[in-house]
Amino acid sequence: MVAGWDPAPSDQPLPPQNGSVFSPFIQGVLDLRWDDPSILAGNAAFNVVGVNIYRSEISDRGPYFRLNEYPVGGTFWRDQTENVLVEETINWNTQWASKGDQANNRAWMFRTQHPIVKQVGLGPFESPTAADSPRDVQLYIDDVLVPVDRVFGPGGEVTLINLVTYNPATEKSEDVALPSATSKVECFYYANRNHVLSGLDANLHYRFTTVVLDATKPSGYRETNLAWCEPVSTLAVERLDYIWKEAIRRNNWILQQGGERVKIYIRRRAGVVCTCKMDAETLEYQKQPSQRCELCYGTGFLGGYEGPFDNIIAPDDAERRIAQTQFGRHKEHTYEVWTGPSPVVTQRDFMVKQTNERYSIGAVRRPTNRGNLLQQHFQIGYLDEQDIRYKILIPSYDGLVFPQTRYAFREAPHIAVDGTGYRQPSTMPNEPPYPEGPEARWPEETEKANTPDAVEQRGRSGPWENIEY
Repeated sequence: MVAGWDPAPSDQPLPPQNGSVFSPFIQGVLDLRWDDPSILAGNAAFNVVGVNIYRSEISDRGPYFRLNEYPVGGTFWRDQTENVLVEETINWNTQWASKGDQANNRAWMFRTQHPIVKQVGLGPFESPTAADSPRDVQLYIDDVLVPVDRVFGPGGEVTLINLVTYNPATEKSEDVALPSATSKVECFYYANRNHVLSGLDANLHYRFTTVVLDATKPSGYRETNLAWCEPVSTLAVERLDYIWKEAIRRNNWILQQGGERVKIYIRRRAGVVCTCKMDAETLEYQKQPSQRCELCYGTGFLGGYEGPFDNIIAPDDAERRIAQTQFGRHKEHTYEVWTGPSPVVTQRDFMVKQTNERYSIGAVRRPTNRGNLLQQHFQIGYLDEQDIRYKILIPSYDGLVFPQTRYAFREAPHIAVDGTGYRQPSTMPNEPPYPEGPEARWPEETEKANTPDAVEQRGRSGPWENIEY
């Protein structure tokens, strides 16, 4: 324990250092490694029990969800696609969607708690394939194996045979086997527990938190705030050295001086599937969500987009032209911009300017140094006001202090030291070095306390304040 320091309820432990992600050259598998956080001097006052691992499939800014059920006591974790066998007892009152009692539908059909994936040819690391064959499940009614008529994996729907059928093997007609309210119905099937996206430019990021014992918490644990944990991904094959950190800082200085402040919305690629006012089966086979749906905004996942994330892009330098098309007049305004390495954007994301003009993001070019992102270059194209993305509401900024200078990019602060040799992140005046989650930073105007308001001129950026005052 560090002499003279006892952790307060607001103190948090240091996160694991030197986190990294490696590919073991197996599809759907990633190996994660980190240094033991218990050997850090800043964690000497804590009883470290392990590490929690969080993953984001959207961007380095999140959202993140935890992978491990219990704190990991080692320094290694293999993140892999896992399909597990499920044994489920079907509830007569809640899981049966149809019991053959409908006038226009005499089918017997129930829904499992999880989507069903393929059982035949299933490998430990293969991507899940939705079940579509009666052989993908095993159904037992009162401990007797019963064949089924149809399986729809994405919806977890299993339809029973409700007519007398002829068995060519025995050359006999087989009676219908249907359950009653007192029957025990068991279904065995495979379900996906963890899916590691691969291919199509998968955008996976991880963060590691240190977990310590804390008797004051209901869970008995305390962990590092995610905003203080550095995100890592497979893109960075080496650690970013100080030379290129300085290059990123100088690029940000250029953007601060002449860039344009925007809000970026990142398209969801996973989450709760939106039905788009269609049944799950129609949506599965059409493979195209509604482009006018105000629940998923054409993405297929509820919410549609993550954000907003405040950022700065290169200034506008392109012509605006009004074109006459078969659909009416359309403003054409397309040009290339660049920004810093965070948040990581991909094609089909979009951004909102301070004028509420919204632009779609095209293909992204990412200059790197040994895998470390330095910049992001991409084309943006103007979206007409009839586009569904104008229906997305920007979070309110009512809680912001006005006027106040706000910066759209925050550099990682240096860890301060005091008499104990370490100051807890929660007690430092700096903002977190690796923020995660959405932001709200408009409007903003500079304020100088030593200048009378009657003659004070206001701007909307830190550089303006520095130049004028």
